Amino acid sequence: MTAPKAALFDLDDTLAESFQPPSTSMVEKLGVLLTKMPVAIVSAAGYGRIERDFLPILEKSPFVKNLYILPNSSAQAYSWHDGWNEEYSLALTHEERHRIREAIEKSAENADPRALILDREVQIAYAAIGMEASLEEKKSWDPDQSKRKALKVRLDAMLPEFEVLIGGMTTIDITRKGISKAYGVRWLSEKLHISPGDMVYVGDALYEGGNDAVVIPTGVRTRPVSGPDETEKVIDELLAV
Repeated sequence: MTAPKAALFDLDDTLAESFQPPSTSMVEKLGVLLTKMPVAIVSAAGYGRIERDFLPILEKSPFVKNLYILPNSSAQAYSWHDGWNEEYSLALTHEERHRIREAIEKSAENADPRALILDREVQIAYAAIGMEASLEEKKSWDPDQSKRKALKVRLDAMLPEFEVLIGGMTTIDITRKGISKAYGVRWLSEKLHISPGDMVYVGDALYEGGNDAVVIPTGVRTRPVSGPDETEKVIDELLAV
């Protein structure tokens, strides 16, 4: 691997198993990578989860200024300046969030009783089988994305002015139009004055239709992985170049 000038990582099924905390070794390796280059965590997950699972260790690094957090499908960005500072937040209005919630309720046919609508102000997430389902159940619920693709078609028709994104194994994420992980890649490129082609994005869903594939048109280099174990190997490669 030719050395990139910055590395961006998806969270679920890349840095950690879906909705699970990362391994200690993963966080430690990210800390070492910070000594070599800027690192970004780009995820549909909310800031609170990333703060809980990664930052207690990573913010102790003398290189913490190299870390960027882009949660909620890049609808927000945070960087370190004597503490975590919000670079931007593309919040939805109360009326927009209400409209999105109503559209989900109308479109989610035969919804599982565990289904949750998560309002994060900048993004509405629909967790089709809730947050507490086992990893095995999540993997088997919609492996070909057919259930969520059908839901996305209905939501796209009802919410044409928003981005409807298939995320993780069981979720749909909705943000402002044009806001996706690709927005985050472009923002970081401008922030760091590094062209996308000199950065690498590591994710498990870079295949066609995957929720990481939206970054490909930005020109960022991509590295698909099958899960956290392979991601650790990729970090080892980055540390070796």
